Amino acid sequence: MATKTAYASESNIFFLFKDKKKKVFSSFEMFYQLSLGRFSFLFFTYYCNCIQIHLFSSSNTSSYRCQENELKFSGENQLLFKRKIFSTPKDERQIAVRDAMQHAWKAYRTYAWGYDELKPIQKKPSRWFGLGLTIVDAIDTLYIMNMKEEYNQAREWIENSFDVDTNDVDKFNSHFEITIRILGGLLSIYHLTRDEIFKTRAIELGDRLLLNFNTSSGLPLAQINLKQKISSNYEWTSESATSEVGSVQLEMRDLSRITGDKRYEEAADRSAAILHSQPKTDGLVPIYISSLTGQFSGETVSFGARGDSYYEYLLKQWLQTGQARSIFWNDWLESIEGVQKHLWRIAYPEKLYFIGELLSKSEFSPKMDHLACFLAGNMALGWYYRRDLTYLLDMAKNLTNTCYQMYAQQPTGLSPEIVYFNLVSKSNEPTISVRDNDVHNLLRPELIESLYYMYHITGDKIYQDWGWNIFQSFEKYTRQNDGYSSINDVRHKENVRPRDKMESYFLAETLKYFYLLFDHINPFAFNQWLFNTEAHLLPIYSN
Repeated sequence: MATKTAYASESNIFFLFKDKKKKVFSSFEMFYQLSLGRFSFLFFTYYCNCIQIHLFSSSNTSSYRCQENELKFSGENQLLFKRKIFSTPKDERQIAVRDAMQHAWKAYRTYAWGYDELKPIQKKPSRWFGLGLTIVDAIDTLYIMNMKEEYNQAREWIENSFDVDTNDVDKFNSHFEITIRILGGLLSIYHLTRDEIFKTRAIELGDRLLLNFNTSSGLPLAQINLKQKISSNYEWTSESATSEVGSVQLEMRDLSRITGDKRYEEAADRSAAILHSQPKTDGLVPIYISSLTGQFSGETVSFGARGDSYYEYLLKQWLQTGQARSIFWNDWLESIEGVQKHLWRIAYPEKLYFIGELLSKSEFSPKMDHLACFLAGNMALGWYYRRDLTYLLDMAKNLTNTCYQMYAQQPTGLSPEIVYFNLVSKSNEPTISVRDNDVHNLLRPELIESLYYMYHITGDKIYQDWGWNIFQSFEKYTRQNDGYSSINDVRHKENVRPRDKMESYFLAETLKYFYLLFDHINPFAFNQWLFNTEAHLLPIYSN
C-alpha cells in the first residue's frame, strides 16, 4: 500500500494517496469522512493551523483515537502528521501576557537557570526538586505562546541536563508535586510536539514514581527520593493529603497510553479504585487519608488545601477515559450534590454564594481558600457534557462572581489566600472579611482557570474583562525589575511587601490561563484535551 499523508497548507488540508495530491477540504473548520481499510471512519478538522485526526476502528472493539500531533503508523495505513503549531498572537491582551511571560523567563534564565525557582528580589536561585522545575513546568506555555527561542533553550536543557540520578535529587520530595509539575509538564510538551526526548524523560521519571505505589493499600506514599529510589511518608505523620493521593492518576494513565506499558495505568487504576471504595458523606471526603490502610482520617472537609484536586480529578478521569468509567462521573456528581447539601451558602449583605468547610459533621466554617475557586470552572466543564444539569452552570456562574469579588474588593485588586464570609443577613459586618494571617497573594491561577472555562463555554466577554482587570493588578503589584513575586499584603497598595518567590506555576498555569482566556477561539477543544491540576495538557482517549 502507498503511504498516505495529510498536511496543512494555508487554509487547506490535503490527503495524499498513491502519490496523487487530492484536496480533502478547505475553509476554516470542516469535517471529512473516508473509509480506509480497517478504519471505518476518518475525521479531519483544520482549526487554527492545527491538524486534528480521529480514527475509529470497525474491527476492534477498543476504538483508537489520535490527537493533534505528528503521528506515524506503520502497516497498510500509514499516516504522517505535523505537530501542533501556534502562531504569534495579534490580540493586544494576549500580547501583554506574552510580554509578561518573556519578562518572567528572562529573569529566571539570567539568575536561576537550571535551578527550580527564582528569588526575584535577591536575584538568586531557589532549590526544591533539583530538576529544573521552572523549565519543565513552563515549557508548554513557551510553546503555546510561540516563544521559539525560549522554548529551544528549555528543550536543550531537558535533553542535556535533566537527570533523575544526580546528587541534586538525593532527597525526599513530594510525590504529588513532582507528578503534576514535572511528569505532567513532560507529557504535555510531548503531546504538543511529539518530540521523543520528552517521552524518554517522562519514562525515566515515571519509573521512579511508580515505586511509590508499592503499598499494601495501593495508594502512593507522600514522598520519594528519586536518586535512592526510596519512598516514604512524611516524617511527622503516616497520613497524606487526600488531594495528593487522588491527583496523580491522570499522569500515570497517560504515560501508559503513550508507551504501551500497562504498569503505570494499573497503579493509577488501583489507587482510584481504593479511593472509590471508601465510605463518603454525600460524596464528600476528609482531607486526610492513610496511604497504608487506604482509609480516610478526621472529619474536616474542604475544597481548598488538601482536598481540592481530588474532586477535580474525578471529573477529568471520566473524561480522560472516554466517559467509559461511570464511577468517576458518579463520584464527582455525588460530590457536587454534597456541596449543595453541606457546603453551599449565601453571604450577606451582597448575597454572594460560596463554598465553606466542615470542621466536623456538625460544625460549618464560612472559610474559603482561593484554591477552591477552581470548582467554578470544574462545574462549568461538567455542564458542558451534561447540559440538562443546569444547576451546574448556575453554581459555576455564582462561584466565579464570588471569586472575582475576592479580587475586586481588595485595594490592590488581588485576592488574599483565604477569606471568611458573613452568614448573618442583618449585621454590620462586610460580606467578605480577611484575617491578618491570610492577606498574602501567591500568584495563584485558580480563578483565571475558571474564567478561561467560563468564557469559552458561555461566550460571555465579562469573564475576559474580569481577567484583564486581574492581570493588570498582577502587573502593577507583583511585577519586579526581574521577574514576578508573590506578595505578603493585598490590602496595602503602598507596601505589598514582596515575598521574593516566583512560583513555577505562575508561568505554568497563571500566565497560560490568562493567555488562553484572551484567545477568541479556544485552541484546545474540551472534547479533545484536558488540563491536569498544573495546567498541563493531556489528550482525551476514546476508552
